[in-house]
Amino acid sequence: MKSNFKFDSAFAEQETLTFNSLPGFCTTALHTGQSRKFRVKGGEVLLQSINHYLARIELFEYSLTQDTNIALLINEPSFFMYVALYKNTCFLCYRPAGEYRKIIPAGEQKILLITIRPDWLIYRSRKLTALKPLVTRFIQSDNRQISLPAVGIAASILNLLIKMDTKTNDADIDSDGYIFINACINKYYRGLTLRHTPSVYHQKKAAAIAEFVKKNFATDMVDDLPDLAVRFMMSERNLMRLAKMTFGIPLHAQVIKIRMYYGINYLLTTNKPIHEIADLIGYKDPHYFSSAFKKCFGVSPRFLSNV
Repeated sequence: MKSNFKFDSAFAEQETLTFNSLPGFCTTALHTGQSRKFRVKGGEVLLQSINHYLARIELFEYSLTQDTNIALLINEPSFFMYVALYKNTCFLCYRPAGEYRKIIPAGEQKILLITIRPDWLIYRSRKLTALKPLVTRFIQSDNRQISLPAVGIAASILNLLIKMDTKTNDADIDSDGYIFINACINKYYRGLTLRHTPSVYHQKKAAAIAEFVKKNFATDMVDDLPDLAVRFMMSERNLMRLAKMTFGIPLHAQVIKIRMYYGINYLLTTNKPIHEIADLIGYKDPHYFSSAFKKCFGVSPRFLSNV
């Protein structure tokens, strides 16, 4: 495949390079790639590209002293896999033809861009159904761009590229290139679907967290994040992430939600005083309970207690 885009005049081509003349900031040298170096305001950009019948593989490495704003023209509607090595993120996107602007941050970074042959990706989407939003835009000639969610597999994709480049010769480029491109799509798809399909292990953990919060919402235990993390044998960060996935809201918000549910139920069905209700649902300070209650329902608990 040929490249489906070109840069504006801000990219002044410096020279075509050989494998042995790559610049010092190059950290990934591709034996099977063609190399060009561009000079831009603030530094240099190295582009190594590999042509395959299914995709155009382009590895950008740059060394910039300042953020650089560039424009690129996409010649025809295209599917891209964008791999940002400095963020360890990867996503698939559809871009209609047109001019696009992008700010390249200062520093020494790497970006891998894979332009994928449309008819092949359409064929693969028959089984990889999560890719269909991209394909639909393309088939309908929709001028709206779309990006699927990012997945943290950039380093893994780069390793696949290096492995392919290391073992490939001219005779094997078709087969090895196919294996690489297919592996990239499959790896991204697995990461994409796993974002929305918790493992059995995480499902059990989530159920255990939900049950614990339901039983202990009125105690201090649900407010002690470090203790909860130890109890469920996971990091605090993963605990918070799993709790939000389970409840749809942060863990602390879920605790408040349950407390407010029981608080309003006590107010409407019993004659218990406010300070006693506050204590029953986990608030040692009735004023704190009143504040949380008013924030949730728009009226003070005293108003309902007098109804």
